[in-house]
Amino acid sequence: MIDRAKGVWLIDTEGKEYLDGCSGAVVTSIGHGNPDVLAAINEQAVKVTFTHRGAFATEASEKLAAKIAQMTGYPGVWLVGSGSEAVEAAIQFALQYFREIGQPERQHFLSHRHGYHGNTLGALSLSGHARRTVLGGLAYDFPTLRTPYQYRDGEGLSEANYCQVLLTEARTHLENHSGHLAGVVIEAVGGATLGATPVPDGYLQGMRELCDEFGVLLIVDEVMTCVGRTGAMMAVDHWNVKPDLIAMGKGMAAGYAPIAAVLVGERVLAAIENGTGRILGGHTYAGNPLSCATALAVLDVFTKDQVLAHGQRMAKELEEGLDRLATRHTLVGDARGLGMLRALEFVQDRTKKSVALPQGTISSRVFSACLEQGLVVYPSTGGFNESILVAPPLTISSEEITDLLSKLDTALAAVERRMQEAGEITLDSTSA
Repeated sequence: MIDRAKGVWLIDTEGKEYLDGCSGAVVTSIGHGNPDVLAAINEQAVKVTFTHRGAFATEASEKLAAKIAQMTGYPGVWLVGSGSEAVEAAIQFALQYFREIGQPERQHFLSHRHGYHGNTLGALSLSGHARRTVLGGLAYDFPTLRTPYQYRDGEGLSEANYCQVLLTEARTHLENHSGHLAGVVIEAVGGATLGATPVPDGYLQGMRELCDEFGVLLIVDEVMTCVGRTGAMMAVDHWNVKPDLIAMGKGMAAGYAPIAAVLVGERVLAAIENGTGRILGGHTYAGNPLSCATALAVLDVFTKDQVLAHGQRMAKELEEGLDRLATRHTLVGDARGLGMLRALEFVQDRTKKSVALPQGTISSRVFSACLEQGLVVYPSTGGFNESILVAPPLTISSEEITDLLSKLDTALAAVERRMQEAGEITLDSTSA
């Protein structure tokens, strides 16, 4: 049970310290207990903590929207309460857009076969994730795109050739469903399902071109990757791609308050402004002044303290360290990621990339071994592979990264020894 936190450290009720090696659920991008953010929370709480957006605007919500627009280049910012709500809102924006332009028959979406977009009905309908099973037959069975996952899916192909295979199959789907397709909803870096899996170079550009060709909206889920997590303000910036809609969350307020948003591109915004002039969605806590003031303070810290540049430097150290661990430990089949969103995928046989144990067994063991060492990592939850996310706050120091890697090294060695003793793995000469 956690009692308090400061910087990259969590302290439980018995005084044990844990290095937050995954920013909670890839949320706390500027660390815990930032004094500037805490002061802003107190200042806003004294003023007003709730107004309903249907009656009033607030200075906090207006300033936050303007700040996000300035940082991202998007003309429209729609504030909601969570990442799942942001994805749902993006779906509704897409549907409304096509009604506004006289194409109401466009009501279907494409998404990757393996991906996660939130825990609500619409978002889970677009997700290939273990959580989807809770919906049973209620989840809408949208067609799916082949998931960019070169470690297991693109063996023997160059990145460029694998990308072309993906885009060729995507074109076929768009041709088959073009008459009723509203949007393509994808992650630039697969997070909770596959573990920090970036799309291949050229893929997002190709999807942008396909969406334009078939008159479909490109919607990118950046709930986990927004605000510097991958080394750019938005992950799509690495490929210079401008989606029509972006769902953002998590790092937007860095865990200090629940808030998320949809970035709305000019085409969608203009269609609504020139049509009904009304956005039909809404949530009780959307634009909450306390959350907005908190997120604004987080973004101010992000800018003032040059968090992006610091995170880029630390991400390089983290990447190099994880690559070294992957070489040292037989259990690690792949080390991958982008910026400060990285992952290790585990196998029992490196050559075959195989896992015989029940799904979740190895990642759960690594998670527990890390906790024993005072390190928190994020185990895979999608049901498709054995991996952990390693994604500490962007504000982590070089010394703390060294500590993180040392703790992880010890934890991996402990898991490997136990698996060797149980006959579940054969250690090679490079293992610790």
